[in-house]
Amino acid sequence: MSINLVLLALATTTSPLFVLAAVVMMSSSGRVRDAWAAVAGWMVSIGAACAAVMLIGGFAAGGARHATPWWMAAIDLVLGLALGVFAVREWRRSRQDPAQHLPKWYSRVGSMSIVAAFGVGLFLPANVLGYAAGNEIAQQHMTGVGRWLALGAYILIGSLLEAGPVLWFTLRPASRQRLLPRWNTWLTAHWQEVVAVLFTVIAAFLLIKGGVALVRSG
Repeated sequence: MSINLVLLALATTTSPLFVLAAVVMMSSSGRVRDAWAAVAGWMVSIGAACAAVMLIGGFAAGGARHATPWWMAAIDLVLGLALGVFAVREWRRSRQDPAQHLPKWYSRVGSMSIVAAFGVGLFLPANVLGYAAGNEIAQQHMTGVGRWLALGAYILIGSLLEAGPVLWFTLRPASRQRLLPRWNTWLTAHWQEVVAVLFTVIAAFLLIKGGVALVRSG
């Protein structure tokens, strides 16, 4: 498993908006099952995004076992540019009232069914990172079990900060009343700033990685 894939997985799991949604689920209803449903949706979503590009990229690369095809490098560049645009948008919005830009579903989080909570987790990830992770696995020219193990590792690492807090509050229910309101207040005020900084760093990483690979492929 490459260090690049680990970095992409760590970037994937750093999702303040998901943690905010999970906090509201647990503090509003007092139940953790909705938050676990959202975690399951998150894992399915990032896994599907990564697997799709991994399989398509591996098939399209054909017999290329050493050099990275130019179009794989181009994918990194395109994804990096997309993340850069998202970063600029979120940073501009963070200069305003962050509460104004919370998703429309946010006001209904506390009263959602378990199926709806799964749907929230399914659509919350920044799947552009999953696409980048799948492209990274494809660039490693793994075959057979190796690439599926890499996919599984990406899903596990990419869900640490989603499952971790939910597991903590499942095992330590007494700490919910003390910690959840604090987390809710901080995340509501700063989630866009976290997203903007994260996307900026990953955009720079993908642009450099894609640029180097493109030069080498020539």
